[in-house]
Amino acid sequence: MHATSRPMFQIRKGMTIQTHTIKAMRSLPLLMGLSLSRFVGADEPFPPFKTIEVPSAFQTLVNPQCSHCRDEAKRRASELRSDDRVLCWIRGYSDGGVIPQRFFLNTYRVISDSYGVFVYDPDAGFARGFAPSYDFTFHGWRNGVMIMKHKDGTLYSCLSGKAFAGPKSGSQLEFVPTLVSNWGDWLERYPQAVAYHMFDKYQPVELMPKGADESQKSRGMLDPRLPAEEFVLGVAEGDIARAYRLDEIGKAGFIEDSVGNQHWGILWNGATRTAAAYLLTADPPEKGKANPVDLRIRWDGKNEIAPFADVETDSHWDISGRCIEGTRKGWTLRWLNGTQVKWFAWAAEYPNSQLYTPPNNLKP
Repeated sequence: MHATSRPMFQIRKGMTIQTHTIKAMRSLPLLMGLSLSRFVGADEPFPPFKTIEVPSAFQTLVNPQCSHCRDEAKRRASELRSDDRVLCWIRGYSDGGVIPQRFFLNTYRVISDSYGVFVYDPDAGFARGFAPSYDFTFHGWRNGVMIMKHKDGTLYSCLSGKAFAGPKSGSQLEFVPTLVSNWGDWLERYPQAVAYHMFDKYQPVELMPKGADESQKSRGMLDPRLPAEEFVLGVAEGDIARAYRLDEIGKAGFIEDSVGNQHWGILWNGATRTAAAYLLTADPPEKGKANPVDLRIRWDGKNEIAPFADVETDSHWDISGRCIEGTRKGWTLRWLNGTQVKWFAWAAEYPNSQLYTPPNNLKP
């Protein structure tokens, strides 16, 4: 393969840009369904990473005061919409919590809090959480993916949680189990969940349709296996990364996937277009009271709230991986590191990601 080196872009006034180079390939085979390692040699890093640092673009919210969903639903009854998109953390005190994007994450792309560090990158199409800290701030974009900065100077990807520059380069942040849903759906399921106190200063803000120019300019070469803007559920555990097309998850309702020696369950809530991934191993509500159990799950479309039934006991589980009906009520599935995200961003962060191929009998 013939390759040459060329500069990626020039510095624009008003921002710091770290310039890298890319090996321009004469041709790129469209080998759909194969990992990206089949496109380039192991000695050729792909994609080349471009970093645009604009720390002043968005404020960071630190340690906001907390409340509960049912209380905030009353406080902002005339402003909160049932279809408001929300980021939910799904484990811990009070069955987790919820953050309405219009009131918080559209304005504060990074929230550093005692419940977690929550990030939202609308250009790359993802929102997720990391272990609690007060020490992170928004910093810019790298290869189309939002980045944040720790107070010690380390820069982290907001998608993978990997440190790529600074004193802790190479380290990995711990994830907080999260998924995205709608306000009305989550309020109905978990009214007791934590929510931020919606003081008057937190006003709803709509996203600009164009998005951030810097995000677009920081993108490198695109992986041609899927359209760049298509949404997938990206799941990464250990050395394995796999992407599931949302349309395929929606058609199935539930996907059981054997990955190495593990069984993954990909769950879907069509009402909110929410996808989530879990190891099909369930833990009891109180550790030590019972042993974890491995499950087989079937999709039960008659139960809209909890359509995932375990074969052994016919207990029903909801999209958060929590059993809400049956003998295993209160048990929880083990969350896998998954997030809904645009394909270009997932492939940039996980260039060797596999694409899930559904069987012929896709529908349950």
